Amino acid sequence: MDVNSSYSTLSFSEFVEQYKTDYERLPKARLFELTLPWLVATAEFMLPENSQIIVHCLYHISDGKKPKLTIAWPLVHRLNSKNKVSQPEITSLTSFYSSVAEPIFFISPCKVAMRQLLIHIDKQYQWHSMQLGDFDEGLVEQALLEYFPYQRLFSITDNVYQRDISDYSSYYQQRPSQLRNTIRRREKKLAKAHQYRTEIITNVEAFDSAFLAYKTIYQQSWKGEEYSFNFIKKVCLSAIAENKLRFGLLFVDDEPAAAQLWFLQMADDDSAEQNNSELFQTTASIFKLAYSPKYQQYSVGSILSLALSEYVISKDKAANIEFGMGSEAYKKDWLIDKRTRQSYQIFNPASIYGKLAIIRYIAIPRLVKFFIRKNK
Repeated sequence: MDVNSSYSTLSFSEFVEQYKTDYERLPKARLFELTLPWLVATAEFMLPENSQIIVHCLYHISDGKKPKLTIAWPLVHRLNSKNKVSQPEITSLTSFYSSVAEPIFFISPCKVAMRQLLIHIDKQYQWHSMQLGDFDEGLVEQALLEYFPYQRLFSITDNVYQRDISDYSSYYQQRPSQLRNTIRRREKKLAKAHQYRTEIITNVEAFDSAFLAYKTIYQQSWKGEEYSFNFIKKVCLSAIAENKLRFGLLFVDDEPAAAQLWFLQMADDDSAEQNNSELFQTTASIFKLAYSPKYQQYSVGSILSLALSEYVISKDKAANIEFGMGSEAYKKDWLIDKRTRQSYQIFNPASIYGKLAIIRYIAIPRLVKFFIRKNK
């Protein structure tokens, strides 16, 4: 253990109160869903029963100076009771609305510091399992796999994206000719049969009516009822207050026909000049897509996607666009690259339930594979 580090915890409300006044000085997040407003909405609307959020904090200690926060990791501690027996679990503060989860680094990420924080969490709490992630490949994933001996891959998801977009014209020319031709034909067909318009809402004054239109479209679409419109509304309002929401709507004869929610995470202009990494480029994240089946024949969703793409590239100077999670076939027409994000289930060998889980999920599957190979 590094003698120059110390560990303590905060409740989530304490953490929010302590740092919300310093929000502009919080670490730069790569994506809007890694920011404090997103975590606050997750805590309010998506927290499981019998759970609490503990923010695990690692500090760096310098002689004569106030300890400096280096990592803050909000984790959900849940008491999962089965057969009247408590089984403490720890999970990332995330939900199915989030495509990625990771600690908040107040300095440059460091695997040594990450390992120190893991040791504290492991040793100072009773737990039988942890479910952490999804993570991009990197030091958090590496630290987890190196420190915890008993873990399994719980889920793997795709993140379709494109980086280093220079301008809209080149982005458009990179799209498959079939997609471009289809949109051109369908847009011409739509314009001949109906009056239509697209709107991109970026101010709070237009938000309420736009959100009502979004709900109408979503409920008419193949997606059906949304799990939590309250969560979506809260993160959208947080984003629009910071000019980080691009809310696209397409109307046909004044009837809402397609809606999309995109989030921006703005670049720091001063840092961008010094560092051209993804962290210091504006990223547009495509969060929600929906259209009315009534207008499916006109590809209203694709028409709106193209309008939003042009807007975020040309006006917001977004150099990166990403789809969140999922590898649906249509996404490869819009963005060219794909990476995986993984979550892990970790078991505690010091717990009786952890031991049983290790036998069930790790030892038995390995034995089965061994005998299958042996008998081939």
